[in-house]
Amino acid sequence: MTIITFSVPEELEKDFNDVVRQMGFVSRSEAIRYALRLLSSELRSLNELRGRVLAVIAAIYGRESEKAKVYKVQHEYGDVINAYFHSHIEGTKCLEVMVVHGEAERVRGFMSGLRASRDLEQMRIIILSHVED
Repeated sequence: MTIITFSVPEELEKDFNDVVRQMGFVSRSEAIRYALRLLSSELRSLNELRGRVLAVIAAIYGRESEKAKVYKVQHEYGDVINAYFHSHIEGTKCLEVMVVHGEAERVRGFMSGLRASRDLEQMRIIILSHVED
């Protein structure tokens, strides 16, 4: 088994330790492996989508410094964004909820662009409708 080392903010470590305890993992390594499998499965499912999709994307961002990059991506993929909601939460954090509708490849590209922001803390997609061509 390969050993991987990475750093996380102190608050995230505290939250992660709480998750490990609450979910009953025998170790932090087991919890990380579980989380990586979930992420891999989610990405694989998204990558397998073909045709047109209707989805909701929710994202939480930290500092405002990266907003210009996020706005640029949103403008680049404006053809798939049907609705957009922005709210300031928890001090300097922002919540964005977007309804997207378009070709799966464009939706994936949009999500990749959003993920490129260093300030992205979380992003979730809910596929509401999927029609293969």
